[in-house]
Amino acid sequence: MRRLVSLLAAGVLVLTGCSLPSHLPEVTFHANGKTIRVEPAVYCDIGGDNCAERGQAGKLRVPPGKVVQISVDGQLADGIWEAVFLYRDAAGTQQTTGTGLLGKGEDFTYTLALPDKGDQLLGIEIHEAAAAVLETGQPLLRGYWAVEITA
Repeated sequence: MRRLVSLLAAGVLVLTGCSLPSHLPEVTFHANGKTIRVEPAVYCDIGGDNCAERGQAGKLRVPPGKVVQISVDGQLADGIWEAVFLYRDAAGTQQTTGTGLLGKGEDFTYTLALPDKGDQLLGIEIHEAAAAVLETGQPLLRGYWAVEITA
């Protein structure tokens, strides 16, 4: 999972700042007959400041070819969020891809299905954007939720 986090740190959203808001939204993941709820690993105030490390990565078993249902808290759905995932393709190459930006009160759920049935999911991160924007025009990361996947 450390590889996923390091890969994503260089991605679209950037994490800054270190005290938690009073309400910590959770993300629910469902796959292979099991449901887990995950607290944020890191969470900041709406401006992307005053961040604190909070939760650990969740763990979920997802065999190749199975989908993962993701459901976000209303607070996340009202803002902007994305799912980023790491997987190994049939050739054994690790790939990172994602959903693009979701939310704005319209996206509470997402069904994650990999491109090919033989692909093995390795990890998922949910990113929430803060109200602040970087000089590049991209949103600043407010928090993220992580799940480690086993086959």
